[in-house]
Amino acid sequence: MRPVRSRALQVVCRLVCCVLIMQFFCLDRTRAQTPAAQTLGSMRATREVYLNGSPATGEQTVYPGDTVRTGADGAAALTSPGFGVLVIPAQTEITFRPPPYVATLKQGSVEVRSFPGGRDLGIQFGNTVLYLPSPEVESSGIITLRGDGSAQVSCIFGALGLKSVDGTGLVVLRPLQAVGVSADGKLQKVESVPLVPSAQSPPVPVMTGRIAPGRYIALAALAGGTAAAVLLLTRNSNHPAVSPVSP
Repeated sequence: MRPVRSRALQVVCRLVCCVLIMQFFCLDRTRAQTPAAQTLGSMRATREVYLNGSPATGEQTVYPGDTVRTGADGAAALTSPGFGVLVIPAQTEITFRPPPYVATLKQGSVEVRSFPGGRDLGIQFGNTVLYLPSPEVESSGIITLRGDGSAQVSCIFGALGLKSVDGTGLVVLRPLQAVGVSADGKLQKVESVPLVPSAQSPPVPVMTGRIAPGRYIALAALAGGTAAAVLLLTRNSNHPAVSPVSP
């Protein structure tokens, strides 16, 4: 009887080993097939800035689904090798999204600077979407979303397009043009934005990048003090995300 029991025990052990091996194999395949979280870029924050409700300081990695909110004296800048730089000034809330859009602006304003050759950039605000009509052309602009749901979009240089969420094209703004957008997505008349030097505007710090000095002047004229914070935050951020923060 002992040889029979020994053989039976060997068979059972072999079956258990086979089951365990199959489980490990299936687990490895599942892990291999699960895509890693795609980062959007690296965000630098100063003063009162919150990432998903928690205080954000220094440099953080941003993922689709993350929400950034700035306080009365906070500012942040997201640098992405894929599309460019998004600057988030004070009193702003923005939620980042997976493609085809990059983010939804919920309140406040956001400043955009695209990198030549980057992928298209889509930012939704209300029923309207800002996009790049020519992604290969370096462009910059500002979206300001008011409390009543209306907005204003200004193009500093390059070209910025507006379309409805259903994809209907609305307008393409050229350098130093601006347009108002009502809460229901209706456009007002496109107007020129004059460059009026202001003695109260702070000096714009030097940053590494490809923007010509004249464009700094345009940015400062349109955005005032925010432009200085923008360039100060982004001057050392033209690199991929390096933060170990996970989603």
